[in-house]
Amino acid sequence: MKDSKLDPELLEKATEIFSELGLPVELAINVFLAKAVQAQGFPFPVALDGDRAVNQQGDNRISNAEITESIQHLVEVTLPLSEINNLTQLEYCKTTFGLSFPVLKISKTARPEDVRLSAKDAKGRNRYSTTKVAQRDGQTYLICTQWADRHRPAFVRWQQTFGDN
Repeated sequence: MKDSKLDPELLEKATEIFSELGLPVELAINVFLAKAVQAQGFPFPVALDGDRAVNQQGDNRISNAEITESIQHLVEVTLPLSEINNLTQLEYCKTTFGLSFPVLKISKTARPEDVRLSAKDAKGRNRYSTTKVAQRDGQTYLICTQWADRHRPAFVRWQQTFGDN
């Protein structure tokens, strides 16, 4: 990015953040540009009051339980199947939310033992809810529980796009 008009200090800070997420800053910029082209403008709402993760009660933080419930409802009721498929893809979830896991994971069945087995990662750690699952068209989806504060604004933006609230 020689001869770039990017703010070097801002670029350095962004590079550090995206490095923590396992993404090169160039990929993050390309994702932003692709989303801007798709949206024919900024790929997120631009407002004067800032970009805070706000839940329906007006709190300034949406909880993991609220995220799980929202995803469950959206999968079961309103999300297009193409977006449900996107949520099972690691790369999409990395670029959309900054997560290290897909938002949805398919379980063999809705039986509690299958759900418990599917909820674990390769190291045997639970990364998905074993009590709240979403069902759609005969498929059982486990919902990721690995949401940190840095993921919440991206979730709220996504929810505003796909939600029915």
